[in-house]
Amino acid sequence: MADLNDAVSRANAEANAIFGKLAKAVEAAGRKGGTLNVLEVAKQAGLEVDERALGSLHIDPVIFIHPWLPWHIWFPWRPLWCWYWRRRYSWYLGCPWWWYRCYWKPPCD
Repeated sequence: MADLNDAVSRANAEANAIFGKLAKAVEAAGRKGGTLNVLEVAKQAGLEVDERALGSLHIDPVIFIHPWLPWHIWFPWRPLWCWYWRRRYSWYLGCPWWWYRCYWKPPCD
């Protein structure tokens, strides 16, 4: 059982590191205002997402920045979180901590 706990802890730490980088990249881009290219920011953070995946997640490739709101309100990170878990750790059958509180958009195919 300890091995399973370690595996989940490592997977969660890896996801938190990548999404921490995503938060910093989005905040940096958000200071500039205007629009944000989701693919560019996601790739800066280390997510290997492409236009097809964004389409399946119903995320627009370019979004407007709302500098008066925190980034996690206006940036579509939840579908990317679910996509990341589905792609990186498919044996969890999606993101393990979002079973019943996941974003309204469906997870990636």
